[in-house]
Amino acid sequence: MTDVQIWACTYVGGLDPSFASLGEAERLEENLFTSGRIDSMGLMNLLLDAEAEFDFAFTPEAFQDRRLHTIRGLSEVVAELKAST
Repeated sequence: MTDVQIWACTYVGGLDPSFASLGEAERLEENLFTSGRIDSMGLMNLLLDAEAEFDFAFTPEAFQDRRLHTIRGLSEVVAELKAST
């Protein structure tokens, strides 16, 4: 797992301890929003905390990216944004 994926799994596990019982692939692919693990405000907090943790900024377009609903997708978006700066 990448640093972003490890961080995000720990973050979500802190919000919902049952998340840690999932297998690695399930944790990376689960839609955090529709699964009920986090709500829309929780997702926004996750994204803002990721910005602070990894020193980057989401673009307005990136906030609309559906990949942000999974940890794998979040790590892809973060990698793309960091590469473009």
